[in-house]
Amino acid sequence: MNLVDTSDLEGALRRVYGQIPSGVLALGASVSGQLVGMAVSSFSTVSLDPPLLAVNIRNESTTWPHLAKSERIGISLLAHHQGEAGRQLSGPDLGTRFTNIEHVVDNSGAVFLTDALLWMDATHYDSLEAGDHTIHLLRLERTAEAEIGSPLVFHRSRFTVVVEE
Repeated sequence: MNLVDTSDLEGALRRVYGQIPSGVLALGASVSGQLVGMAVSSFSTVSLDPPLLAVNIRNESTTWPHLAKSERIGISLLAHHQGEAGRQLSGPDLGTRFTNIEHVVDNSGAVFLTDALLWMDATHYDSLEAGDHTIHLLRLERTAEAEIGSPLVFHRSRFTVVVEE
């Protein structure tokens, strides 16, 4: 490997950041009777007390302003077989993101994907502007986890799976 100084810093960083594998979350809520959702691969656990999760959302997102109107946001960690759901939730058409994706709408308004590995019911805790993204801290109110399963992974701008030894 050689360190290369580049005039295309954004392109270089996209490639570098793309080397870092991450899980894939589906964020979902029912807002004024409409299902709103998005896929997120830039997130991290933050704190156990209080229980916080950070999701990093591009400032240009047209979905987040709708999702943020909900009191509760459902968070689903996608399983290895949910790549199509991840692609669909990343698509341009807000109105069809949940079409043919099995999901549950909780009485709180949180939306969860059926067959996901984890469900986390969250409220908005705080936000911090960070360059071209905003870090949204979500407070986890309830969780549920599947007994078995492998996560969907986003790596090098595509979905892949964990290979178990």
